[in-house]
Amino acid sequence: MKVVCTQCRAKFDIQEKNLPDKPFQVNCPKCRFEMTVKPPPKATPTLRGAPKRMQANQDAIMQLVALLTGQTARNADGSTGPLASWQRRQTLLCLADPAQAQHVLEKLDHQAYAPTVCTEVSKAIELMRDSRVDMVLLDPQFDSANQGGITILRHINSLPPKYRRRTYLVLVSPQVKTLDTYMAFLNGVNLTINTSDIDTINQILERSIRDFNELYRGYNAAAGLSPF
Repeated sequence: MKVVCTQCRAKFDIQEKNLPDKPFQVNCPKCRFEMTVKPPPKATPTLRGAPKRMQANQDAIMQLVALLTGQTARNADGSTGPLASWQRRQTLLCLADPAQAQHVLEKLDHQAYAPTVCTEVSKAIELMRDSRVDMVLLDPQFDSANQGGITILRHINSLPPKYRRRTYLVLVSPQVKTLDTYMAFLNGVNLTINTSDIDTINQILERSIRDFNELYRGYNAAAGLSPF
């Protein structure tokens, strides 16, 4: 099913098998505008096909929940599998050391995150302006020749509050303590991770995002927004 954003006119596709039977809310992957999408009418199943269609509807609802919560999809057999790339958290890796970027790539849960490695600050800013970016892992020394670290930090913190709140900024450095909320506040980021803790990055992100969603649970409910 093709969808056109009513805010920015961006076009994107939603797989027919992932659609529920009733109108549902979805965020534009480009500008994040929340809109109501009405699925096309579905053919009435025959009696023979009814059980399969009921299972398909149940799977579609599970996929929709996964889409709105950013979680891993659960298959019909109960196993879990990766979501489509646009359903996962779009993540930029803006790290100064290529070896460290590769280490993060190997450790990061690709079922929950869709990572893109950036080597230049201009490319990172372009991606943030032209596409949906949910999370940025930033080394302060990134593209130091062009002051990449401070440039990205300033760009993200200059976003309007509703967009800044949906962009999770993680400072990755050997100079910070992991999960140091005071240091995160001083640097204008959501989370700090010491480079020595990269092996447990998924558990760190899970804990931090859980706390973040709990902090903004009331706001999200009032605004009709899904958790990060």
